[in-house]
Amino acid sequence: MRRSAVLALPLSLTALALSAIPVAAQTPITTADMERLLPREIGPAVSGGRHHDVESIASDPSLIYIASASGGLWRSRNRGHTWTNLTDHLPVSTFGDVALSPSSPNIVFAGTGEQNNRQSTSWGNGVYRSSDGGNTWEHVGLEETRHIGEVQIHPRNSDIVFVAALGNLWAPSEERGVYRTVDGGETWEKVLFIDAYTGVVDLMIDPENPRNVYAAAYQRERKAWGFRGGGPGSGIYKSTDGGSSWREITDGVPDVDKGRIGLAISASNPSVLMALIETADRELTGTYRSEDAGESWERMSGHNGRPMYYSHIYIDPTDDQRVYTMATNASVSTNGGRSFTPVADDPTYDVGVHLDHHSMWINPSDPSHFYMTGDAGLHETYDRGITFRKLNNFVTSQAYAIGVDHRKPYRVYVGLQDNHSFATANEGRRWIGIVNDDWQQVGFSDGMYWQPNPFDTTQAYGSSWNGNYFRTDTRTGDILPITPLAPEGESYRWDFVSPMMQSRHDADVVYVASQYLHRSTDRGASWTRSEDLSRGIETDDLLIQGKRHADVRISRDDGVVGFGVGVTLSESPLEANIVWVGMDDGNVHVSRDAGSTFTEVGRNVPGLPDGSYPSRIAASAASPGTAWAAFDRHREGDFAPYLYRTTDFGATWSPLHAGLPEGSLLSIAEHPTNPNVVFVGSEHALFVSTDTGASWAKVPNVPTTAYDDILVHPRDLDLVLGTHGRGVWILDDTQLFAEWSEAADDAHLFTVPDREIFQYWKDTSYRAHAEFAGTNPPDGVELTYRLGAGSGPATLRIENARGETVRTFAVPSDEGVHRVNWDLHWGFDEDEVWARWEHPELERDIQKSGHWVAPGEFTAVLEARGTTSRQSFRVLPDPSMPLTQADYELRESALNRVHRVVTRIEARMSEAEADERRTLQTHLRNVQRIAGSLRGSGARQGTLYPPTTQMLERITAAEAMLDGMTGG
Repeated sequence: MRRSAVLALPLSLTALALSAIPVAAQTPITTADMERLLPREIGPAVSGGRHHDVESIASDPSLIYIASASGGLWRSRNRGHTWTNLTDHLPVSTFGDVALSPSSPNIVFAGTGEQNNRQSTSWGNGVYRSSDGGNTWEHVGLEETRHIGEVQIHPRNSDIVFVAALGNLWAPSEERGVYRTVDGGETWEKVLFIDAYTGVVDLMIDPENPRNVYAAAYQRERKAWGFRGGGPGSGIYKSTDGGSSWREITDGVPDVDKGRIGLAISASNPSVLMALIETADRELTGTYRSEDAGESWERMSGHNGRPMYYSHIYIDPTDDQRVYTMATNASVSTNGGRSFTPVADDPTYDVGVHLDHHSMWINPSDPSHFYMTGDAGLHETYDRGITFRKLNNFVTSQAYAIGVDHRKPYRVYVGLQDNHSFATANEGRRWIGIVNDDWQQVGFSDGMYWQPNPFDTTQAYGSSWNGNYFRTDTRTGDILPITPLAPEGESYRWDFVSPMMQSRHDADVVYVASQYLHRSTDRGASWTRSEDLSRGIETDDLLIQGKRHADVRISRDDGVVGFGVGVTLSESPLEANIVWVGMDDGNVHVSRDAGSTFTEVGRNVPGLPDGSYPSRIAASAASPGTAWAAFDRHREGDFAPYLYRTTDFGATWSPLHAGLPEGSLLSIAEHPTNPNVVFVGSEHALFVSTDTGASWAKVPNVPTTAYDDILVHPRDLDLVLGTHGRGVWILDDTQLFAEWSEAADDAHLFTVPDREIFQYWKDTSYRAHAEFAGTNPPDGVELTYRLGAGSGPATLRIENARGETVRTFAVPSDEGVHRVNWDLHWGFDEDEVWARWEHPELERDIQKSGHWVAPGEFTAVLEARGTTSRQSFRVLPDPSMPLTQADYELRESALNRVHRVVTRIEARMSEAEADERRTLQTHLRNVQRIAGSLRGSGARQGTLYPPTTQMLERITAAEAMLDGMTGG
C-alpha cells in the first residue's frame, strides 16, 4: 500500500485498520541494520544553548573549547569559524568543565555532568582525558561523581590534576569533594570530603605556587518537589601542601549557612582572590575579596545575582582590580569588586546580547578580547564587552518540546531552554540548506510545548514556562494569551514545562494541565476543568537533606514553580474521549469521557516505587485501552529506565524496559502505521523496537544527548527529534520500521514515498564558512532496501507509467539495509553507479546527468540475490509552481528530444566534412544552450516551465537538419 493511500484515511481509521498488524515474526531490527540511515541536523543554531565553560590559550586564542550543558564538548581551531563536536561517540553529553594543560595544551581533561542545579540538569560519568587535543578520549574514572564543577591542571606538571566533584544532585552520596591524581588520571585520591550532601563546585590553583589550592564547598539537593541550595557544609577551604591536607577559611567569611560560592584567583597577583558568597541574609551575601592568599576576606559589595544558577567570577589576568561576574547580567568592576557596571548591556528585552552568562575566558595577551558564554551560547568581544559578535554556527540548542504542522513542506516548531521558540520548514528551497534566518521566532522566554492545529495551518498553540499558554497566528505572528484563569480566591499550580495537547480529532479542542486537566472546546477562549488530579502533598512537611522543607531559606525551590501538577498528556488516536494525564507526584489518570471523570492507575504499575515521575504517556493505536508509560526517577538519584505498557486502561501493566541501558526515559513515539513499532528517547540516546518492546536497538548516527521529545509526522512518517542539547534532527521516511516484519529475507524494497519535484534555489552568494546551515534531504526521493546474505550485483531501475526505463543504477550490494536516492531526473548512462553526494564545499550535486521527469506514476525495481522487488510511487508537481501536467510533459518531451539530437550530432560529427561539421556544431550549441537554460548549470537553478516557442523551433530545426543529412 502506498503511503498516499494510507494518508487518505482519517487518522483514527488508519490506526484502527493497522492495529491488527502482527508482531514481527522476523528477527527484530538491530543497530547494525540502521547503520546506513542518516538522520539530518536542521538546527536551530541561531539561538545558541547553555554552555558551562569556554577555554583557550594565550599563545593561540584561535583554539577554543566549549563545554556545553547537554550538547557535548566542542572545539574550534580557527577562532570559531568552524566547529567539531569531540564527544558524540561518548556515552554522555553533559560537561561541567574542560581544562587545557598550561604546560602542554594538547593534554585536555574534561569533567562530565553540568554544575548547575536546574530542573533540566543532566548528569555525567566522571572524567575524560585526551593527549591529542580532543581527537581521542580515554575515560579515567570518577564515574559516580555525576556532576563536576571544576578541573584544574598543575601549571607545570600535566600529571597532577584536581577535580571539584559536586556529586549526585538528587541523593546523598560519598562521591563528593576534591579528587587528585598525580599520574595523569590512572589513579585518584579523594583529598577533601565534607559530608554526603556537600560537594565542591569551584577550585583554584595558585599559578606561582601550585601548593596553594582553594576549594569552594557547596551543600545542595534537588527533588521533583523542591530545592535546597545551601547549608552548614558550604564554605571556603585551602590547602598549602598541594591538596594533601585542607582547612576551612573562616576569617571574614559569613558565619552562617552558606549556599553556592564562586572563586577566582589573580594571575598577575596570586595573593588576590575574589569570591561570590551566597547566604540567606542579604546583608552578608555578596562579593568578597582576599589580599592575603585567602587567609582573610572582606565583603566588598552586595553584588551577587541569582547565585544558585551562576556564581562565576573572573579577574582580569593583567589587572587584579578589574573583576567580572557572570550572572543574569554580566558585570565588571574596576575597583576590586566595590561597585559593578553592566557588560553587554541590552536596551530592552530580546534586543542586544542575551542574558544568563556562565563562563568567560580573558585573553592574557590582550584583555580587551574575551569569550563569554552562557544560556545563549558563545559571544566574543574585542573592546571589553562594548560590542560582541555571536558565534551561532554550531547547534547546542536545548529543546523542551516540538510540534509539526501539516503544510507541505511541514513546519517544525520547537520550544527552547531560555531561548524562546522557533519554527522552520523541515526542508527549504535554499541550495545551501536551512540557514539561521529560516528559523522564525514564534514565542518568547523559555519555549515549551508547541501544538500546531492539524486542521488549520494558520494556528499553532505555544507555551512558555510556568503555564503561559498562547495561540499564535502563523501568518502574522499575532499572539493571543489563553492561559486558564483561576476563579477568585483560588490559584492554579503549573509545572515549569507545563504540558499541552491539541486534539487530533477536533480542531477546536485543546488541553492543558495544572493540578487539574483543563479542556477548551473553542481554541482556548474558555475552559472547563476536571477534579483535582494531584495527591495533595504538602511539600512544606517533606524533608530535604534532613531539614523540613518549610525551613529552607537559601535558594528555596529555585526553578520549581509547583508540585502536584500535570507533566504529560495523551489522547487516544482511536477515540477522542480517552485521555491520559501524568502528574509529577506519581499519579497516572485515565479518562474515558474527555476529562469529566478519571481513574487513577499509576499505583497499578508493578516494580515501580510509588510516587515515580511519569515522564511520558503515549496512547496507542493498537486498541482503545492500550498506552505506553515511561517513568523517570533520576530526581530520586535512580538513573534506571522504566517503561511499561497497558492494554486494559491501566488496570495492569507490563514492564518493557529489559534491554535498555542506564539512562532515564524522557519520550515515546509510536509509529502511526504500525503500533508494534515504538521509539523511546532517553537522557543519552534514542532506541527503537519493532516487536512491541520485546527487544530494543539503539538508533545510530544521532548525537549523544537528551531526547526530550520525539514524534513521527502522521503524514510524511518522518521521525522528528527534539533534543535537549543538539537541536532538532530528522530521520526521513520511517516506513521501513513499520514494514520490518514483512521484509523478505533475500531482497526487499520498502515502500517508496511519493515525492514532489522540488527545485532548490541558489539564493545566497559566496557564503562565509562560519555560517551555519541545517541539512536538507538528499535530492529527489530516497529508496530503502534490505539485502540478505549472499553476493552478486544489485541494480535499481526506475520505470515510468509507459514502462520506459528512466534511470538505472548499480547500488550497494552487501548484506543489510541501504538507503539511496534518485534525484527525479532522467539518466542516460547505462553503467551508472550510485554514490552518496558528499563534498566539503558543495551542498548539492552539480553534475546531474539528465533532466526532471514529468509528474506521474513510477515503479522502482530492485534486482538482487536472484530476485526482484517492486514498489510503485508517485512523482508530484512542485507545490509552489503554477504549472499544468501538460507543461511538465512538454518540458520533459523537449529535453528528451534535445538528448536524442545531441546523441545524433555527436555520432555524425566523426564522419562529417568541414562545412557539415560547422553546421552540426552550430545546432549542437543551440540545443545545448536550451538544455542548460532549462536544466540550470552548476549551482544555478534552471526552470520548470516548458521551453519557449523559439526554443522549440530551434530543436525542430536541429532535428530537420539531421534528417536532411541522414535521409530521415
